[in-house]
Amino acid sequence: MMNLNWLSLQLLALTLWAVVAQATLQDKLTVRAFSNPHFADVLNDNQLKRLASTAHKESSWLDIKKGELLSPVLVPRQIGSPGYRATQDLIVTTLGQLGYAISWDNFTTPTPMGDVKMSNIIATKNPSAAKRLVLAAHYESKIVPGGDFIGATDSAVPVAMILDIAKGLAGLIDKQTDSDISLQMVFFDGEEAFEQWTSTDSIYGARHLAEFWEHNPDPATVAALSGATEHRPELERVELMVLMDLIGAPDNMFAALQIPTADIFTQLSKLEKRLQSAEYIDRLYMNTAMPPGAAGVEDDHLPFIERNIPVLHLISVPFPKVWHKLSDNAEALDATVIADMSLIMRSFVASYLRLHV
Repeated sequence: MMNLNWLSLQLLALTLWAVVAQATLQDKLTVRAFSNPHFADVLNDNQLKRLASTAHKESSWLDIKKGELLSPVLVPRQIGSPGYRATQDLIVTTLGQLGYAISWDNFTTPTPMGDVKMSNIIATKNPSAAKRLVLAAHYESKIVPGGDFIGATDSAVPVAMILDIAKGLAGLIDKQTDSDISLQMVFFDGEEAFEQWTSTDSIYGARHLAEFWEHNPDPATVAALSGATEHRPELERVELMVLMDLIGAPDNMFAALQIPTADIFTQLSKLEKRLQSAEYIDRLYMNTAMPPGAAGVEDDHLPFIERNIPVLHLISVPFPKVWHKLSDNAEALDATVIADMSLIMRSFVASYLRLHV
């Protein structure tokens, strides 16, 4: 028979270990304090109605066949290709015209195909602001044997959606001149593996930018704070990153993949439910039945969470059926899903930044 005193000591030890582990976990979860952790109810019903009405009027921007923000990126975008250069131009031109400060993170990195030049693009609305809400996606497309891979969900639609948010909310953002948090947009290069996904053959741009930002400010921040003698590393300004990937397919569903941003995901789900109950979107996309952290996907967020940056990872789980297939093109997209996700993300940004809608 087991000694009861020994068992009691073991149970006590396990209890103490659990308390310490929970405290350690909580410490990791509170590295960043969110400016607006309960954003789901920030906007009233009339404000959501105005956002929905505006998004509907501007839905042509994300039209699959002729949308000025989506159609141009529904092309092969392998690094160095004409479609890749055209996508860079679209990003820089669109955001530059909206008053965003553009920074280029240019670098050359070894790959299985030799040294390759890559470029991350960073656009910051108010570089002098103390904090950043970052929207991110990768913009290049994968090299797939047998044809020209477009990557409509991966990640043409996320790139177009970020541009849509910037353009659709431009007037509201311009009016918010006294906020200490700014919208920042990051377009990663080199997310896809050249051969097979490994820690060294993948997320080239994210790894490079995270390391640079860990020790340095973004050039746009330096320019905006030209009178400062010392500059904080840019990562210290990042309050929350939202990474979007594999969006636009009919079967899109999203889950809370990161425990530190599980509450943010819950708030996004509540906001989505308000939009759906008002019949502004067709269906719900946030899967709250899956426990936070139950699934993990390797993506551009990894170098940032390794540096304790909270990331809301909005990637379809499970992956779309066309993932990494040549059929991931315009025909694979669902216009209703794109319109719904556009409104959800416009509403999220407007709510989180407390824009005067």
